[in-house]
Amino acid sequence: MANPIFDLEVRRRFRHRRTYLILVVYLGVLGLGAWLTYAVVHEISKRGFTFLPVGKLMLATIFSLQVAWLCLFVPGLLAGSIAGERERQTFDLLLTTPLGPMRIVQGKFAAGFGLVGLFLLAALPLLSLSFLMGAVAAEEVLVATAILAALAFALCGVGLLASTLVRSSILATIIAQGLVFLGLVVAPAVFGISILMVWFTGGVPDWIGRLQWALAVLISLAGLHPVSAAALTEVAWVSGLSLWWPEWPVGDVRVGTPAPWLVFCVTYSLAGLGCVWTAARRCRP
Repeated sequence: MANPIFDLEVRRRFRHRRTYLILVVYLGVLGLGAWLTYAVVHEISKRGFTFLPVGKLMLATIFSLQVAWLCLFVPGLLAGSIAGERERQTFDLLLTTPLGPMRIVQGKFAAGFGLVGLFLLAALPLLSLSFLMGAVAAEEVLVATAILAALAFALCGVGLLASTLVRSSILATIIAQGLVFLGLVVAPAVFGISILMVWFTGGVPDWIGRLQWALAVLISLAGLHPVSAAALTEVAWVSGLSLWWPEWPVGDVRVGTPAPWLVFCVTYSLAGLGCVWTAARRCRP
């Protein structure tokens, strides 16, 4: 059965010129970043300097720009979904319908994630330019796309959850951006410093054991950040390790961990689902 909230939100978003303007600006920035990367690398190569392949640098540039755009744009996209209904005093009317809080939240989440997915799909040809430039495999492009989709899924959930916490769209946007900053900037720095401090203070008797333990924990934690997960996955791919369960060499032994991109996708997908469930619980009358 179709969700009328989803239909309403999709029609509402695509009737605004702002949606198409944002799409044009988004693709323009990505295209400009790809062109500048190619121009800079080409100019450096003409001067006789060795540099990384232009395909890999182009992939890294477009991926980084998309991560930044998702973190800045997506939380605010859904932050006004429930708070805006409360500001317009229409949320109580929605609760009186037979839909129920869960279907209301699901419809708004699906509409927001569908719009973000359309943006990611529109940027896929630009992301695939790196594949055409050489030195980039199709698996690398697919992994980058999976990381971006999982990040968008989680950020949509965070924005929707923040929308249920307050009655102001502006305040909900600030809360959502604050949660993203804490999750993607503050928390990784605190965890990384803590793990390094534990390693240096000698929590494990021999240094080989400490190094193996610290490496396994750090790689797992790196899988919780989009940039580090993509970078470590690229290192594993270039080193000839598995894309699913790489075994990292440490001295004479190997430390096996789940692939960073896989840890990221699973964790952020579960986080997005948890945010949707919590938002539905908070919308119950």
